[in-house]
Amino acid sequence: MKLSCLLTQYKRNHLEDQLNSVYSQTLKPEYIIVFQNENHVDISPLKQKYDFIHVKSDYNTKHFGRFTYCINLPVDYCIIMDDDILPGIKCFDNYLNQVIELDSIIGGNGRFLSYRKDKPFINDFGIRNRVEVDYIGHLWCFKKKWLYNMFSIEPHTLETSEDMHFCFSNKVREGIKSYVAEQLQIDESADLKMNGWATDQYSSYRTSSHSLRTGVENYFINKYNLSTV
Repeated sequence: MKLSCLLTQYKRNHLEDQLNSVYSQTLKPEYIIVFQNENHVDISPLKQKYDFIHVKSDYNTKHFGRFTYCINLPVDYCIIMDDDILPGIKCFDNYLNQVIELDSIIGGNGRFLSYRKDKPFINDFGIRNRVEVDYIGHLWCFKKKWLYNMFSIEPHTLETSEDMHFCFSNKVREGIKSYVAEQLQIDESADLKMNGWATDQYSSYRTSSHSLRTGVENYFINKYNLSTV
């Protein structure tokens, strides 16, 4: 059973902290990839200190490119991390065990479709129980083969909503569910910073169009008969 971990590099400067976390995990990935869009941060000094695969695109592939890259990896399971989280040292072990147990996508945070006002608020961090949601974000842990479901459906947009597209496409193609991970110890959690890195000027909720995200919801509901949990 082989696992890969892909870290995202764009404009934030948290990569070394994240690499330290990845190399300290109780479950070590077979492949560690840093996927860099454009060249806003010079990470060349880190390449001298850490052993990782550096994938750099002069063209900004935005949110989907990193998922596409993982198709190339000879692994069974993948973890993709946003650049605004710091996992505890038992996070990968915890998340992968839940993927295997539930045969589902496991994530760092979770959301429901926008019209589902009756659903409870779920903490993005800290101690919590597992909850089935409509889609997940921050950190995705999943079977690599589920990427083929993602790219079997043309995205409504490539500008945003890779989180929705990944989870929705797997739901409509194979009935694969999405869960916010159970985290019973802080070391098992996906973000020791407790959203402390997720509220700066680079945060997607500040830069992406809400109407586009609503459009993705409607696209899957109307065209692909997306059923909710």
